[in-house]
Amino acid sequence: MQAPLHPDEDQRLSALDAYDMIETPTESDFDDIVDLASRICETPVSLMSLLDKDRQWFKASVGTDTDSTPRQNAICGHTILQDDLLEIEDTLNDPRTWDNQLIVEEHGMRFYAGVQLRTPQGLPIGTLCVLDDKPRKLTEFQRTALRTLANQVMSQLELRRTLRNQEILRGEMDHRVKNSLQTVQSLIRIYASKVSDPVATEAFAAVDRRLTAVVALHRELHQSSAVTRVRMQPFLSGILAHLSQTCPENVRVSSKIADFELSSAEATAVAVVLSECVANAIKHAFPDNRAGEISISFQYEPDGSVRLSCADNGVGKTDTPSEVAAMTSLGQRIMDASAQQIAATLDREAQNDGYRVTMTFTPVATGRPA
Repeated sequence: MQAPLHPDEDQRLSALDAYDMIETPTESDFDDIVDLASRICETPVSLMSLLDKDRQWFKASVGTDTDSTPRQNAICGHTILQDDLLEIEDTLNDPRTWDNQLIVEEHGMRFYAGVQLRTPQGLPIGTLCVLDDKPRKLTEFQRTALRTLANQVMSQLELRRTLRNQEILRGEMDHRVKNSLQTVQSLIRIYASKVSDPVATEAFAAVDRRLTAVVALHRELHQSSAVTRVRMQPFLSGILAHLSQTCPENVRVSSKIADFELSSAEATAVAVVLSECVANAIKHAFPDNRAGEISISFQYEPDGSVRLSCADNGVGKTDTPSEVAAMTSLGQRIMDASAQQIAATLDREAQNDGYRVTMTFTPVATGRPA
């Protein structure tokens, strides 16, 4: 006998769609549950069945290679109409199953017991069921265990849906924050264009660089599957691409950036220090159209630390006017503050053949390169 549709079939199907589980790969969490159900109930077959419009699809199974059956052959269609566990001790003696050619005749299943997979709103989206090739009866312990395991299935489904929704929300927030920061950045550039004082101009430029780093951070987070982890190679490459646009023709920027992950806080601090180093070198290391290069290295060290190096082959040690010194001091204070936020060490070295800044720190948890 084919089971009638659930009284709230449309809402039930919408609830099933919200979990986005149909045709997804196998997962050990669900495989382990159906395996445990089979062992506890002492049955050769156990299924995590999701009832779609025209079929029942098995997210996890034990004892069968079939991944789905037509809806009209689904004994689970009867289970979702029950208030509690449905147990059919002998399928040949029950009017709901005795004429089921696929389950009873072709596969020889003589016993069935299933519990609804029910959403928090009370809508059944499928079942956790066990089947046997001989008539039998579950013990009370087995019935309780089957109900408990069905609850565990729903807990896993709810967790996955919550994480997916949080990921979507996070992506939308990152996108909106990035757009808002770009608007602020445009306003800062407009105000900076109307300022003639060099110290004020440099202050505006420093804020602009900081915003560029944060915008790039949100862009990377938006494109990443991680919630608070940032891939440093594309992130810093984006920062350097922006900075390179401000370079005069006589200056080039080269980089060697390892591909690993840092936390968003660590990534931001590195980007700010890098931005200030490069900006300072562009402004002061190559006067009178002197040709030169700014070399960037960002690597994971064998001792577990991370090392950023920014070196130029410019003028190095010079006696600078107080006005330029004031601008440089502002950048140094910004770098010092960023380094302190992640407990990093900053070393500055001015020589006759250039200037080098090195930033070293031990990350809280680093995704090391393979």
